[in-house]
Amino acid sequence: MLRIAICCGGGFSSSALASHLDHEIAEKHLEDQVSFIFIPGHQLEKRQDEVDIAMICPHLEYSMKQKAAKNLYHIPVSVIPPRLYGLMPARDFVEDAEDLIELWKAGAKNLVTFEDEPRPLQVKRMVSHRRSLRGETASF
Repeated sequence: MLRIAICCGGGFSSSALASHLDHEIAEKHLEDQVSFIFIPGHQLEKRQDEVDIAMICPHLEYSMKQKAAKNLYHIPVSVIPPRLYGLMPARDFVEDAEDLIELWKAGAKNLVTFEDEPRPLQVKRMVSHRRSLRGETASF
């Protein structure tokens, strides 16, 4: 099972996002394959064993980058691009998580990014990275 943490500071938007994504997974009967949980950013270091990857809110990028530079995480940590925050369906979050984990396993350092997307603020896609590379667009 893939366990994905959605992290932010206060938790209002990210806890709602994690809940929404987990609900979407339940609707598709995929609870045995993936789960989303909310973990406050300041708790990630001590709770990282609960998940396989942490996807953090954009406003935490700077503080998490400092912690990552100190090698405080033994899981991949990635910034959710602002344009995607709250808009991508669970499927796309899962695909990005899977691909970011593979980059991590191949030696990428935290904060893990896709090679062609080094800055989250510059990301323009509205679907998972792999779907974007195939030319797919969002269908709302």
